[in-house]
Amino acid sequence: MELRELVDRDWNSYERKRFIKDDTKTKTDAFDPEAFKHDGFSDRQAYLETYVPALAEETRLKQELNNFTPPRVSAINDSPYQALVIRYGILRQLIQQPDYSTEKSDLKDAVQDWQRDLIESYDGDSFPDSDDLLHLAQAAVDYKNQVDDSELHMVYSYFELHNRSQDNKRDYYTWLDFFKRLSAIGRFPKVSRSDSPEHALDTIEKGIWSLQEQALVYEINDPEYDELVGIPDDYIDVVQDWLYYEMSDDNFRRMLETLDVFDRRDVLIEARDQFDVTGKNYGKNVNRRENIVEAGVYPSELLKEVVPKDDLKAIVDEYALDAHKLKTDEMVAAIIEYFEQSQKSVEDDEPAVDLFLDAYEDIADGAVTDVPPQVQGLVDADNPEEKLDVLFEDATAEIFREVFNLNQTNQLGQQASGVVADGEIEQDGKWLLWDNKRRRDQFRLGSDARSKIKNYIDTKDQQHDVEWFLIIAPGFTENAVANAENLERQTGTDIRLVPASSLKRLAELWRTEYGESDRTLPLSTFYGSGLFETDRAADWLESQFA
Repeated sequence: MELRELVDRDWNSYERKRFIKDDTKTKTDAFDPEAFKHDGFSDRQAYLETYVPALAEETRLKQELNNFTPPRVSAINDSPYQALVIRYGILRQLIQQPDYSTEKSDLKDAVQDWQRDLIESYDGDSFPDSDDLLHLAQAAVDYKNQVDDSELHMVYSYFELHNRSQDNKRDYYTWLDFFKRLSAIGRFPKVSRSDSPEHALDTIEKGIWSLQEQALVYEINDPEYDELVGIPDDYIDVVQDWLYYEMSDDNFRRMLETLDVFDRRDVLIEARDQFDVTGKNYGKNVNRRENIVEAGVYPSELLKEVVPKDDLKAIVDEYALDAHKLKTDEMVAAIIEYFEQSQKSVEDDEPAVDLFLDAYEDIADGAVTDVPPQVQGLVDADNPEEKLDVLFEDATAEIFREVFNLNQTNQLGQQASGVVADGEIEQDGKWLLWDNKRRRDQFRLGSDARSKIKNYIDTKDQQHDVEWFLIIAPGFTENAVANAENLERQTGTDIRLVPASSLKRLAELWRTEYGESDRTLPLSTFYGSGLFETDRAADWLESQFA
């Protein structure tokens, strides 16, 4: 039987028998999540160390992902086809989340939205009648919108044959392509069109349990947090390969908008010709970029085929990416990873203070690949190390001014000459100085640093009363605490060691509890010695504003 004949309603009986099973639906009412639990579900570390290696052993994982015979799937979902849709949707959502985790309630909503968006995006005119995959989708749902394992194997086998004959990944078929065709013919999971969204979420919940049982996602039950799910780091590459996933469309658009090379008309025209990109652009580069994304061009293919090597080197240099500049594939992979990973917590049109706050810990420890290009673009510096130093100072000053409403914040550091700290704040005649210490390891507050800080304080004390000196760094050694206490005895000034994570937590707390008013953070929040602890500061603030 030829593929193009599959849509024919008058199949031979043996063909109909092969494609249609008598019992393809199983009710979910009897599903018991507790039956799927094992000890590791309550202990993430034990789960990853003990259960994941066994459940996600390479040959089993390959079998489950590629041959689509997941255990118990027919018993906990409306059909194997429904299970596949849920599996794909959950994995696709998870792989795009910051740190590959998200609250379960948000995940369930996101998967349902993902299904609905597909339905709304495609209609009967989306694909030509000659489209083989459209024929396959029509054949697979010929009888009462039900699909069984044999259909999934049939579709997967067609993918394999088709993809082996293609030179570029952008021409591969994925399950998303199959779902698009199903949407075009009005045949998508029943729950997506249900009048009862709760039923859809209930079904997705069962899909999550199915994935957990296969160790593709983990769950953490912690009384302090909502339930979390995520993909173990060891298996992210496997899942990405299965999804043929490189970068979300939104991040792809941001990358094209951000990189100067894609402002060049000649590069965009070459991309259009190279990848057979269609769509009207009206002579505007913004439309040309949008057409590239809509055409499903893979970012890796685009960067390798149309971006000159010198431009790739310039991008790697601009964002301080870790890549060998003689190896095109390494540069391309680093650029894609940077724009995908760094964008995950960035929303469009975020104000500078929000960008700084989101990336504050990454700026502090110098993890440049996690600092979004929007943040890097806020500082003009040729040297990446200098850029991050300035970003750390700028971010700290912005948080003091915009989050804590400390309008008397004066940034010094790069803008001043002489013996000065990175910044100063005056409140009620008392002064706070701070110094940023960006590094990849913990700050130890050695003798040179203590000498400089003492000079900062002594110089300022000649004019004003310095009450507090904050040292802000990713973390501190035990010696740093002892050294800070010695320095405090020498200067008579409170020396506070403030981890970047603690300042960020304090900022988030202030916004949540006190930020809606015009209140100003009392600098007395930093009274004390040694390591600054946000929890103690929170208790003190509560007593002040009760």
